[in-house]
Amino acid sequence: MENRGKVRIGIPRVLNIYTYAPLFNAYFESLGVQPENIIYSDYTSSELYRAGASRGAIDPCFPAKIGISHVYNLIQEKHRKKPLNAIFFPMYDVLHSPLVKLQGSNACPTVTATPETVKAAFTKENDVFADNNLKYIDPVLNFADRKLFAFQMLQALQPILGLSDEENERAVEVGFDALKNYETSIRRRAREVMDQLEREDRIGIVMLGRPYHHDPGLNHEILDEFQKLGYPIFSQNTLPLDEDMLERLFGEEVRAGAISSPLDIGDAWKNSYSCSTNHKVWAAKFTARHPNLVALEISSFKCGHDAPIYGVIEGIIEQSGTPYFCFKDLDENKPTGSIRIRVETIDYFLRRYREEVIRKRKAAEDIEAQLAALEAQLKRERGLGSDAESEMPAFANEAQGEIQEMAAD
Repeated sequence: MENRGKVRIGIPRVLNIYTYAPLFNAYFESLGVQPENIIYSDYTSSELYRAGASRGAIDPCFPAKIGISHVYNLIQEKHRKKPLNAIFFPMYDVLHSPLVKLQGSNACPTVTATPETVKAAFTKENDVFADNNLKYIDPVLNFADRKLFAFQMLQALQPILGLSDEENERAVEVGFDALKNYETSIRRRAREVMDQLEREDRIGIVMLGRPYHHDPGLNHEILDEFQKLGYPIFSQNTLPLDEDMLERLFGEEVRAGAISSPLDIGDAWKNSYSCSTNHKVWAAKFTARHPNLVALEISSFKCGHDAPIYGVIEGIIEQSGTPYFCFKDLDENKPTGSIRIRVETIDYFLRRYREEVIRKRKAAEDIEAQLAALEAQLKRERGLGSDAESEMPAFANEAQGEIQEMAAD
């Protein structure tokens, strides 16, 4: 058994690692693995993809295809520079979610099976891992059942790290705490930015996409292009969950009985088995109800889980009058010119949309100011008696109706 401080573990920078990296980092570090010895493959690029694509292909979608190239990058680039002891590429099975009343919270089956398919690509002719004195570790993991997760991690990593049950359980708790703290910090920052958008009458973009669509090599740097133009980008997985925000956006529907909780998507999507699909539906509802957010849906070519909800997502957004844009069927080909033209076109539209948002807000404020002035004048003319008080609601309701009609235009 090697000293844990010297153990070097490679992790492919793909798929749901864009959600669970904080958990795995904290888990390994709490066991004595040095931070510099947790080695991630490089970010996805056309060069990285082409370098490893010759070993085979996984057909369903580009996010799965690049799994082979990222493992190749770990072996040929990272391992050759300084040897690794193992490559850790978990099979994500059941994921965690803050949403309620779901049918399930499963990962995409293609995502789940990718690590095993990648292993086949490197062992079908000769065992590349054995040839390089590497262990390939790909446990099935359930993030919704912490006890099961701990057992799965122990079974997978005990041979290389020499874990006891107690050590493993403590490390699992440290990992989940790190994930919670990370998500809380991101949500806190998202709330701060949203509040700033409202104060400054600006627009933010919610990226409706799966965790791996934060990989610049998969999203073709579309999000970067919007950020360069001054639009903050929010992830569908880390929108703020503050009680006052949820009450403001979903409170009326909860009280009306349309949904049981602000985190319930049963009104919009009954087949809530896929975790990322569920999060995308909820994020679409959130975006549709927030006055300073617009939706940008991103989807990869051949995504079987996204296809059934294209109409659902677009319907949720457009029913509220919120702008909706999409980049679908993304694959390994990057049409840079076309992307820039579309981004510039969307930017032009959003600038006009912002002007309209500002106009409506100012008009509503003017009406409210006039209403307040007329109320004060009426009180002065009629006195502050009960008769004047009883006449106020009808007057207020008429003006309030005018404000609502303006907001609906």
